[in-house]
Amino acid sequence: MCKLKRMADAGVKKYKTVFGGVILTVALGACAANSASSERDVLPNAFQDAGGTADAFPSSYFGEYLAGREALREQDAAVALDYFENALRQQKDDSILLGIALQAALAKGDIQRAIALAPEVVKGEGDNSSAYLVLAIDALSRKDFTLAEENLAKTENTGFNVLLKPLLMAWIKLGQGKTDAAIAELDALDKYNGFDALKQYQAALLADVSMDRARADAQYAKSLAGPSGRAVRLVQSYGAYLDRTGRRDEVRALFEDYLDKYPLSPTIQIEMEDLEAGRPLEPIVSSPLDGAAEALYSAASIIGQERAVGVAATYIYFALLLEPDFPMARVLLAETAEDRDKWQEALDLYSDINPQSPYGKNAQIRAAWATYKLGRMDEAKSRLEAVASEYPDDIESLVVLADVSRDAKDWAQAARDYGRAIDRLPTFEERHWSLFYARGIAYEQSKQWPLAEADLLKSLELRPDHPQVLNYLAYSWVDRNENLETAKDMLIKAVSLRPRDGFIVDSLGWLYYRLGEYQNAVIQLEKAVSLEAADPTITDHLADAYWRVGRREEARYQWQRALWLDPADDQVPLITEKLKNGLKDDIKAQN
Repeated sequence: MCKLKRMADAGVKKYKTVFGGVILTVALGACAANSASSERDVLPNAFQDAGGTADAFPSSYFGEYLAGREALREQDAAVALDYFENALRQQKDDSILLGIALQAALAKGDIQRAIALAPEVVKGEGDNSSAYLVLAIDALSRKDFTLAEENLAKTENTGFNVLLKPLLMAWIKLGQGKTDAAIAELDALDKYNGFDALKQYQAALLADVSMDRARADAQYAKSLAGPSGRAVRLVQSYGAYLDRTGRRDEVRALFEDYLDKYPLSPTIQIEMEDLEAGRPLEPIVSSPLDGAAEALYSAASIIGQERAVGVAATYIYFALLLEPDFPMARVLLAETAEDRDKWQEALDLYSDINPQSPYGKNAQIRAAWATYKLGRMDEAKSRLEAVASEYPDDIESLVVLADVSRDAKDWAQAARDYGRAIDRLPTFEERHWSLFYARGIAYEQSKQWPLAEADLLKSLELRPDHPQVLNYLAYSWVDRNENLETAKDMLIKAVSLRPRDGFIVDSLGWLYYRLGEYQNAVIQLEKAVSLEAADPTITDHLADAYWRVGRREEARYQWQRALWLDPADDQVPLITEKLKNGLKDDIKAQN
């Protein structure tokens, strides 16, 4: 039985904000110039005559174009751009080729090349929102707010533009000295759900930069009272604003309250150190360009949650064009690289972040993880040990060190390193449940059950009724044929908390099976298979239950399907034997 799938996430693995995908043209503004059903989607203009058929052109040109498209599909934007550039040298005015070259430049993060291509792209027909957005960003970077407004106005109000366009237009208006108009631009966000926090935050920044103290006081108060009140960027910005306006006592109270709730925040910890040392607090945003960069960063964070990593990355590149010294943006960009499995790119980006910045320690830890993913485990561990030595009271580097061993299936070492992290804790708080959970799993996988059981019970003590912990401990008891009635209560509770988690439902079904309640087992295991149809272990469990209730042909089919689903190597002979001979009454079910 592969228990690790029930592990889900121990809470010690870093969560990220952005996810996969690199094709930008549609997403940047729902602005694809071409129709998916058209032959003109497949071939550039140069390959078509009036009837839509291909003309004769040098094979090298056609080959460059096709190779570029394939490279884009493979998410290798740099190679794709090279191919399209070669094709453009032969057909420089082809509008479709120009458009896809712009797409590749944006995916690569080559904003200067995108800026060079955009004026040519907008000469073509169709929706050229991507190109106009590039031109608007370029104009912003040169503080040409009038031209920026003109180009941004030409983008369509579709796709992610419904979020980004009002944000950028607000900062453009502020750059023109129109504070009321700037804040009014944000009202466009009211048409959509989920943007209230962002609107309040941006309105506070606009009022702050405009030096309208009364309005800034009111906007910050509104933001802090609303859904954005827990955002570290808002707290940091408000703290700097209070500091600039002579209210240091209020800054201290603000930061202390935040650290009470989020004691591990490196940003506010460093802000507090500056406050204690009497150093002035630097504002997050001090100009319309800074504000536009912050808006792009915020938009990237939000749309990354919609699994649009390519668009998120492009917005970050735009932000860095406007504000090159923006470490949080570089961190987010590195995370997009991680989510695309671009580990060398991620390592390079993390390495560019100043180790002394508020994000330096985290960047060093993530750089070590990227090093591990590049196949250099010893180097990764050395990096993490160095961070652990530099920060003797910190546990993050040790947790990731344990994660490295866990990922490499070195469970005994993972348990030791989680233990080192736990040993650094002066007291155990609710948020530490995941450390005991992770170490408990490592102990269980390394056949140290008494230690595993103690850690899993400790995890439940810190976080009662957590469904993952309930499931793992109860399933382990079922596997060991121990504490079955207690395990039953725990699994029923876990299923009630996570009714659509197929692994937890499977655990309850397997418990019924072990108790000999085969009809109940079938009910739960059928449900589990419907939720996790591709899991071989759950399918094997259902087959066993079918056999016990006399549904022999269905059992054999499910055993065969379990083999098709690529089970663990040690399970293959067990399932094969059951497929051949069935289950014997005197044989306990295989796990």
